[in-house]
Amino acid sequence: MHKRFGDRVKFLAVYVRDAHPAEGWRMEFNDRAGVVLPQPKDKADRSAAATLCCKRLEMNMPVLVDELDDRVGNAYSGMPDRLYVIDRDGKVVYKGGRGPFGYKPGEMEQSLVMLLLEQSRKK
Repeated sequence: MHKRFGDRVKFLAVYVRDAHPAEGWRMEFNDRAGVVLPQPKDKADRSAAATLCCKRLEMNMPVLVDELDDRVGNAYSGMPDRLYVIDRDGKVVYKGGRGPFGYKPGEMEQSLVMLLLEQSRKK
């Protein structure tokens, strides 16, 4: 989607509380990717974890780091992962299921296409 819409849409990720910390419920995928980390204790640790995850997972979009109080994760029900489309006014126009099993990229893409069409009609 980034390749198709990246010139018209801003894509970003928000790094929230780790769903699979080293001292918790570990996932085999995290072990293979080399991102088994303890739950960060402060903002610097969380930022360092986000940086490492982005590098190891080869993420190609900007990443914001949530505060330790998890205000963004809680507001958007972002644990463990969730996909959103938010319009220019900040209105949520698509909220996907909990990832990764609830991801439906086709639905998200359709919502994005409809939003772009609506915005082009308003010009």
